[in-house]
Amino acid sequence: MNRRHTLLALTTAAALLTPGAAALAAPPGVDPSTVELNLLPGQSTTIAKNVTTAPIPPNPDLVLLADTTGSMTDAIGNVQANAGAVTDSVRQAQPTAQFGVASYQDEEDSTYLFRVEQNITADTAAVQAGLAQWQVGNGGDTPESAINALHELATGAMNYRPDDTKIVAWFGDAPSHDPSNGHTLADTIAALQAAKIRVVAVNVGNGQPGRPGLDAADSGVPAGQATQIVNATGGVLLNAADNQVAQKILEGIQAVKSTVSPVATCDPQLTVTNAPSSVTVDSGSTATFTETIAVAAGTTPGTYRCTVDYLVDGVSRGFIENTTVHVRGLAVDDVTVSEGAGSANFTVSLLGGASPDPVTVNYATANGSATAPADYAASGGTVTIPAGQTSAPVTVPIVSDAVDEATEDFTLNLSSSSTGVGIVDGQGVGTIIDDDRDGSFSCTGTAADVAGITVAVANPANLPCVDDSKTVASISLNAGLLNVKSNTLTASTDLTPDDQSLPPAAGDRALSTAKVDKTTVSALGLNIELGVIEAQASASCVAGPGGLQPAFAGSSNIASLKINGVAVTVGSAPLTIPLLIGSLKLNSTVVENGVVTQEAVAVDTPLAHVVLAKAQADVHGSAAHPGGSPCTR
Repeated sequence: MNRRHTLLALTTAAALLTPGAAALAAPPGVDPSTVELNLLPGQSTTIAKNVTTAPIPPNPDLVLLADTTGSMTDAIGNVQANAGAVTDSVRQAQPTAQFGVASYQDEEDSTYLFRVEQNITADTAAVQAGLAQWQVGNGGDTPESAINALHELATGAMNYRPDDTKIVAWFGDAPSHDPSNGHTLADTIAALQAAKIRVVAVNVGNGQPGRPGLDAADSGVPAGQATQIVNATGGVLLNAADNQVAQKILEGIQAVKSTVSPVATCDPQLTVTNAPSSVTVDSGSTATFTETIAVAAGTTPGTYRCTVDYLVDGVSRGFIENTTVHVRGLAVDDVTVSEGAGSANFTVSLLGGASPDPVTVNYATANGSATAPADYAASGGTVTIPAGQTSAPVTVPIVSDAVDEATEDFTLNLSSSSTGVGIVDGQGVGTIIDDDRDGSFSCTGTAADVAGITVAVANPANLPCVDDSKTVASISLNAGLLNVKSNTLTASTDLTPDDQSLPPAAGDRALSTAKVDKTTVSALGLNIELGVIEAQASASCVAGPGGLQPAFAGSSNIASLKINGVAVTVGSAPLTIPLLIGSLKLNSTVVENGVVTQEAVAVDTPLAHVVLAKAQADVHGSAAHPGGSPCTR
């Protein structure tokens, strides 16, 4: 290398390595690269997206293509001297860059048309060795064979990587024959486009004598060859003096066009579109899009995601945007409580995930078949779900009473929720199950009933059954032809449990008892003497296949019996004894229509009816449950 070449090399290398070149390493990316939104079903929003491309296109395969005819001596020397600075600068921005070396001469007076000095490689020493093979000579006239060289580079002369950015940095000082070695300009442009090769053309000499330039009209070749090639391939055409070629190659690499095209992959509930659909910019520049994110109508609450890959020239370069959309909605549950529960505790839930901010919603109760204030306390206000949580309680007081009622309900209604949070299910139904028994026990006990005159009657009202007792020392009553005399007449009734608001349980019962210590019933020609007589009747709750159900029982006992002085064995079994004036019925038990009646002694005559020791117990349904019983609720 002569002294002039050395000075050119030092000058250009210094320019390539100035602080401005360090800016090439500025990382590309998407801004914003992460989007997180709260949207409602059917709602959409727009976001400005800026995609900054790499100053040098990613993963480049850079081929240095030189015109090595005789007029290119100084330009070749400049590139050979500064190639290391070029490759270092490219590698600084794109560490995976690889390089190749090729050259061409003239069709008519040169030793070759086109050759590859070094195929694509990451070995910069091999690249430097390939550059050293450039030998300037021949080409005594113009045009040269550049079109053929470009066609060869587009159709297999280089082993490009499949995911690379292909760039040919072509420099020369004369246009090409057209056709060149059988390849036309149109054929070559089509081949370059098919191979996705960008061409950076550096026009050397700028019209000096014998150096018309790459874009010149020359020897029948129309002007504009280089312009057509760079425009068709997204490249650039630059002018350079011989000592500027390496610098202009680097500038040209940074000025090639990149087309950014977003491709979205979304959950079915989301759509993400960008306008425009693609943007072409110089490498290192920013492509700006207006992105629209939309949630489909009817989308259920949840978290949905979309990934947008901003492809550069159709290849994924890791320019990824991750979009997360929270479709949050409020819902209130239905609550069923017993009347004695004290309160109905509703839960207002935030569906679709917790929010980083508190979420509020108004609520108010409304009457249904249950009404305030008789069945519940009207309530209203604002409930807040704290940040990071997904639910909050709403409590409505319930009013308990002792009245058996049908199941009733009221509603809790939501309204006016926080911005960005919809109401998915805004009505909760509060169902109040009456916990009063579906009926009641009744009971009564009568020691004596002489032709409608009752003596010692416990709980004479019968309904409801209550604890009661009555005692009469003695009676002497006439009924038609009969005379009835008795001593110590008692009757009692008993309810278990006394507090009938408690839940029904096995053993709950109504019990009635009637007792007479000694009785004489006499008439003309008839004398009946009775010892202690006692009757008992009960209605109770017992366990059955379908739960508790009422059961009825009656019993009586007669200690002794004499008729006209003749003893009769009786015990507790039912017995009917004919009399001249009627009949004597003993230990009678009758169960019908939910009533058990037990009569220890009954004397029937045409003129009078006398009953001694009568007990009765029964169950009744309530007005709300006519077919019910105190064994259920």
